[in-house]
Amino acid sequence: MTNREKYIKYANNTFDGKSRELVLKQIDLFYNDNIIIPKHNYKIGDDVKLKKGTFMHGIPGLLDNFDWIIENGFVAIDFTGNSEGKNKIKNSIGMWNIKEDILLKDYINNYSGITITYTIGRGPGSKTIAKLIPYHKFDEETEKINNDDEIWTYWGEKTKEVTFLPSLVSDKRQIAFILNMESDYAKEMIKADVWNKELDEETLKEFLDYRYYPKFLDLRFNRDATTTDRESAIMFGLPSKLIEGVLVGRKLEQDSEALKHIKYKLNNCYICNLDGKVIM
Repeated sequence: MTNREKYIKYANNTFDGKSRELVLKQIDLFYNDNIIIPKHNYKIGDDVKLKKGTFMHGIPGLLDNFDWIIENGFVAIDFTGNSEGKNKIKNSIGMWNIKEDILLKDYINNYSGITITYTIGRGPGSKTIAKLIPYHKFDEETEKINNDDEIWTYWGEKTKEVTFLPSLVSDKRQIAFILNMESDYAKEMIKADVWNKELDEETLKEFLDYRYYPKFLDLRFNRDATTTDRESAIMFGLPSKLIEGVLVGRKLEQDSEALKHIKYKLNNCYICNLDGKVIM
């Protein structure tokens, strides 16, 4: 049985109605080989520019996981039989969705910071605000908060991107893929985003842990810097042919053999570092 046949069997056994229709369509699109993906025009030393709608996806480990994705694409672990049932959003692949045109170096600087949540006022009339504070801006922002008489409490947490992408503050992740989502083909695939507000509640049930389902129905209409408002979750997955570049962390940047391997596997893609520069 081919992977495609396994995925279709899982879809037929797991979903029904609209959700099954969406997933089966995703699988068909995934295996559509008659697609031309735009190529980049970067040269070594160029600043990488992320366009609104670009996707990024970080992976644990190093070249073993990298090779698997190049061979198999970005496929939700539920379909591959490796799920432990711990994910709040399931049967989908998580992506970081770039919300505006931005230089990669600025994007990295932003998410390498911290998320601060604070309350203005006290009691029933108080208001809670969450903000993303860029790298090295923490002291400046907390000074403003501490001098604001209307702010009573605040707390901070690392951004989710620091957990899942190469960053300026952690070496835990060393590889992230940059996906070009500009083509009509890509735009068709991202319609099956669990965060898509146009999807009805019944369709979403098989994509959410039952303990998270009620909260999610509210959060998808009231997203903020903590939720976050920067995520997408694409049903089933996305093909590796959408990859236009690879972001590497500081450790991998120093590993010439690993870089050669990445370039060999993705000859038409660029490799960039945490300075947002093309290095290969």
